[in-house]
Amino acid sequence: MKTWRKLAAAGLTVLFSVASAPAAAVPDRLTPSDAEMVVQINVRQLLQTPLVKKHALDSLKALLEHSTETHQLLRAAGLNLFQDIDTMALSLSGHPLSNGKLLVVVRGCFAPDKVRTAADDYAQKHPNRLKRFQDDGLLMWEIHNENKTLYAAFADSKTLVMTAAQKDTVAAVRRAGQPPQRPSAAMQAALAHLKGSENVWLALAATDELKQLLKGDDMSKDFAAALQAVTGALELNDDAQVRLMVHTNSAEAATQIKSKLEELMPLLAFLGAGKDTNSQIVKELIDSIQLKTEKNAVCLRLHITDAQIDKARKKDR
Repeated sequence: MKTWRKLAAAGLTVLFSVASAPAAAVPDRLTPSDAEMVVQINVRQLLQTPLVKKHALDSLKALLEHSTETHQLLRAAGLNLFQDIDTMALSLSGHPLSNGKLLVVVRGCFAPDKVRTAADDYAQKHPNRLKRFQDDGLLMWEIHNENKTLYAAFADSKTLVMTAAQKDTVAAVRRAGQPPQRPSAAMQAALAHLKGSENVWLALAATDELKQLLKGDDMSKDFAAALQAVTGALELNDDAQVRLMVHTNSAEAATQIKSKLEELMPLLAFLGAGKDTNSQIVKELIDSIQLKTEKNAVCLRLHITDAQIDKARKKDR
């Protein structure tokens, strides 16, 4: 009897520990283990927020309608951007200016057969923009746009992946049938600063390569070695909350970064100066920025109200 009581107590302890553990952001399951930057956009969630419904949804739909070619292609593919997309995930591995590897994962409700038919029709009309081919049985598309090339393929009926290299797209599709790769320790530490429920979130791990790059800049050289991560989040409801945090290994480094950012504030105010309505709105936003240290981190917060957006839209009209 005592043994069962001990087991029950141990079980309750584990359950309590799991339930009380702080939430953390989880990258898309196709994200490679060497990802140094991860961005997650909860598209469906974002489009359902009161702020987007009121101020952006009609404009986005009108913009899509105006792009006749894109609208026709999406319709032929049986895809509604405002109803069928769940999330978009972006990750970057390696140096962004040299050997960086970009991965885009779009998840939603696709009709792959319709997409293939629409893509084939588009490729026949625009062979310089889209080309269909196979890599070891995997159907892929080579997309050319403004001197950039992307390689796209379906990992499954609900997942479209795109990268800048054919082999990277193949590798991402192959990972779909495997357990998710474990992020690096540095990325896990960055993700722990986020809830994961934000409409948009970003996590950047400070690698040795990034620190070395920052050491070469006069503005950041003093705290480059102490940098650990940068995280950001956008949360929308009736208003917008923007949060950007720079995480370091010491309160001293956080204070240094805060001081550097404070030096930039007058410059932002100067750039936004003016007597028209838009300039006044920019000034209000800059004045509302909250900048403070929180233990070993620097936090920048910006609150954009519904009234401020209303004022800006009325000016544009």
